[in-house]
Amino acid sequence: MMNRRQFINQTLAMTGLGLSWKTWAIPNSSSSPRLLVVMLRGAYDGASLLVPHGYPFYYAARPNIALAQPNPANPDAALDIGHGYGLHPAVASSLHTMFQAQQAVLVPFSGSQDLSRSHFQSQDVMELGQNSSHALDYSSGFLYRLVALLRQGGRNLNGMSFTSNITPIFKGVAEIPNINLQGQVNAMADPRQTSMLEALYQGQAMQMYVDEGIQTRQQVSALLDKEMKDASRGAAKASGFEKVARSMAALMRDNPAYAVGFVDVGGWDTHVNQGASNGVLANNLGNLGRGLSSYADELGVDAWRNTTVVVMSEFGRTFRENGNRGTDHGHGNTMWILGGSVSGGKLAGELMDINEATLFQQRDLPVFNDYRSVLGNILSRMYGLNTRQLNEVLPGALIKDFGIC
Repeated sequence: MMNRRQFINQTLAMTGLGLSWKTWAIPNSSSSPRLLVVMLRGAYDGASLLVPHGYPFYYAARPNIALAQPNPANPDAALDIGHGYGLHPAVASSLHTMFQAQQAVLVPFSGSQDLSRSHFQSQDVMELGQNSSHALDYSSGFLYRLVALLRQGGRNLNGMSFTSNITPIFKGVAEIPNINLQGQVNAMADPRQTSMLEALYQGQAMQMYVDEGIQTRQQVSALLDKEMKDASRGAAKASGFEKVARSMAALMRDNPAYAVGFVDVGGWDTHVNQGASNGVLANNLGNLGRGLSSYADELGVDAWRNTTVVVMSEFGRTFRENGNRGTDHGHGNTMWILGGSVSGGKLAGELMDINEATLFQQRDLPVFNDYRSVLGNILSRMYGLNTRQLNEVLPGALIKDFGIC
């Protein structure tokens, strides 16, 4: 027999948002730090984002897909950021601007120690936040553990997964709400179903929770509807992710209880015709950069000051281009750390000279900066977590000071 909670969950799922009443009924909390983790699924080519133009081997290894050396007169050239590195011109108005404003840190030679080069396994490793040398425990992901820990400490917050399903990063014993903002949800709540739900619980002990859940859902629906109308006017140069990013920002800004967010972006597996200053990868980088810039803009100055965005991917790609003018599955990559209060405008972590002799297994950039160490540094600064607490979220991780926050 279906119990009351199962019925409510199914009823709300029918409205298109698929959210549990209990999680939506959480009241707003006072201002608190916001964290958004962005997973680039498919392993993006960090050597095309963070271009090592100061190392001649880069041009020898990539005769067709390398970015030109910095030249203000050449719009297709890398944008110099010093120390022999530059940024892809596709992020000139987004990431490069943030970097110059000291609101972006890049961590090259980062990633996990997983060597499977399997998309799924490597993504699971990073989302679970565990030591990849041990058997993986799928009972909980690191963002779920973070939320659970913060709630134990009295913080009134929850996580929000901007995905169609809960992925390993938010897996746990309790429910984390999820919502897909990429046009697969109903823009407005169904008035008939809402009225039925209100009537069903009128005068009962659970009426307050149901009413709060409906009210929040209606607010989100109105927000989505506005986004759709804005896009239809063509006022904004919006890509799919830019629209999603603005919606995420509005939701996290107006509902501080949802202060820990996750979103994934696909389409980064570039084995064939990756392109250089133009092409598939350039388009993806441009869309991603504009989306994250819009996320910061939509949050507003005050909220952005208390927000940190972490962009990561399951692994990097081969440093040499392949015979199809693309790149294959590699190892080390570059993490992005963005925020209004990060100590930005720099590269962080251990670096190395890039040449044929220093490649990992003669093909990839190595991992010197474990992603869990980077995350641990960020979480300790954002939430004041001690060593024991960090070990709960990222068990066994070596916490180092990267000077990010």
